[in-house]
Amino acid sequence: MRATTKEDVRKVEGHLQKLGWPVISLAPGTWRSSFRGRTGAFPLVIQVDDGWCKLLVLPIVRLPGDADKAEKLYLRLLKLNGELLLARFSLDEDGDVILSVELPLSDLDASEIQDSLDVLSVYAERHQGELRQLVV
Repeated sequence: MRATTKEDVRKVEGHLQKLGWPVISLAPGTWRSSFRGRTGAFPLVIQVDDGWCKLLVLPIVRLPGDADKAEKLYLRLLKLNGELLLARFSLDEDGDVILSVELPLSDLDASEIQDSLDVLSVYAERHQGELRQLVV
């Protein structure tokens, strides 16, 4: 791991500006945004941390309190993670299911961020409805 530098933050900021992606700065190296799909809006957080640019759609769904539903959700997320390219599902400390892409900052360019945003928008829209059905 390496410490995040001001250059890392400026690099990602510059790429986001080049792409015309609207963001709101929450803290140095952390931005909030969203994108709209056919089924609704998806919140997006972009973070620069420990040499990585992390793009996170959260929450896709919340972890259910019911153990049987949680198990079905876990199994489906594991299966999806084997099928997805570039992105993955995970859980955060609050029990939210996150869809994310992590890119190394070392050779990061704007096209990689654009590809990641495209992938996240496709997968979020494709899988959120199904995952929601598993937790209700």
